[in-house]
Amino acid sequence: MQLKSKHASNGFHINWINLIDNDTGVVLWYTNENYALPGIEHEAIMPRKVLDCRAMTRTIHFSSEHRINHLKLKHREFLQGCCIEEWDSEFGTVLAKTAETWETTFIPSQGSTSSYANVLSGNLLIETNFYDGDKLITSSNILMFYE
Repeated sequence: MQLKSKHASNGFHINWINLIDNDTGVVLWYTNENYALPGIEHEAIMPRKVLDCRAMTRTIHFSSEHRINHLKLKHREFLQGCCIEEWDSEFGTVLAKTAETWETTFIPSQGSTSSYANVLSGNLLIETNFYDGDKLITSSNILMFYE
C-alpha cells in the first residue's frame, strides 16, 4: 500500500479519525487532518451531541513507514490545564509501510452532557501520545470546540 506524504519525521501518519455513536451507528465527527504532526495544537469542532452519547467508538486510521513493535497510546484530557481523565491503550505490532485501523470504544464520564459544551469549548485539550514500547513516537494535542 502506498502511503501519503506529509508524515511526521518519524514516519507515523494519522490518515483519518471518526467518532461513532454506539447506539445509532451514526458517524458524528470525521477528519482527515494528520493529528500526528508534533508541535502543533490542532483544533477540532465537534457537534454538541457527542457529549450526550452513552458510548462512542473512536476509529483512528493510521500508517507507518517503520515497523512498530508495540504500539500503545496514552490519552489525557485537560480542562483549563488540569488533567481530568487519563487512560492507556495497546495496539501491538505494526508492520512497516502499512496502514491500520484502531477502534476504541469508550463511555464518557457521567455528568458530561451537551449542557457543558460552553464550559468545555475552547477549554478542553486532548493530549494523545503514541509510543513504541516506552519510546515516544509522536504527540497529538487537540483543542476541542463544540457547536
